[in-house]
Amino acid sequence: MITIPDISPDKIKLEKMSKLALSFPSLENAPGADPWDQHTLDAWATTAISHGERCTAQFVLSVWGHTTMKNCPWKCGPFDFIEAFSVWDDNHRNAFQAWIRDPWWP
Repeated sequence: MITIPDISPDKIKLEKMSKLALSFPSLENAPGADPWDQHTLDAWATTAISHGERCTAQFVLSVWGHTTMKNCPWKCGPFDFIEAFSVWDDNHRNAFQAWIRDPWWP
């Protein structure tokens, strides 16, 4: 029997979000990063984590939810570019810049 892998558009979106999250070193072991679960990641980002981890989660969640400062539904708060770049190291900045060079939204 041949098994056909699940390549539905929803599955592809979830895998793409996990790949984006995992491109940031601080999210490699974050709950909700892989497999992707925005609610789990948001809950984790409200715990006692580093400032940089929180900024990273806020960015990835903003990609997922198309959020702005005014309409942010996430408990961890909205993404702020200036704040993030002030705390991110080069690896995190590079991951962000890779997304900026070829941005996408699910």
